Amino acid sequence: MDEKERRLLRREQAADERDRVADERDAVADRRDRAADQRDAVADERDLDSADRDREVRQILDRAIARDVAADHRDIAARARDLAADRRDLAAGFASVEDAALDRAHADVDRDFAARDRDYSAGDRADLIDSGRSAASRRDAAQGQRSESALDRMESRSDRARAGKDRVEAAEDRAAARSGEEA
Repeated sequence: MDEKERRLLRREQAADERDRVADERDAVADRRDRAADQRDAVADERDLDSADRDREVRQILDRAIARDVAADHRDIAARARDLAADRRDLAAGFASVEDAALDRAHADVDRDFAARDRDYSAGDRADLIDSGRSAASRRDAAQGQRSESALDRMESRSDRARAGKDRVEAAEDRAAARSGEEA
């Protein structure tokens, strides 16, 4: 085997090696694409969970507002009963002391229920804060997954571009080797 044949053989071997490297890069790019697809699916799932949490947060907020309004109404009713009791005390000759005491007792009950509603409302607001944090955390995690997916896809495109370049160079080496054999 003369020097020319050895050089052609080395070129052919180099072209084969570049083809092998290009195939490996394509395989890596495919794995990265699959990983990016899986991360996107996870991110989509997290976004759906986050949207569900957002709905729950709105429901909790609506419930807290309704409880606050109910507590306000009970407080107003309690004040009205206190005023009625005070008026009955002033007009002791016209109304019984028992009626005034009953009004005060009803006012106390209203205040108690108003306090309970406010406690529940405070609990709802605490749940609201926790749900909001959880939803934000899920959105952040989903965004992180999407960023990783985008990076994988970019690296995958780069690997495919390098693999394509290697294939072109390998084809050029083969063409040169063939033209050298023909000469």
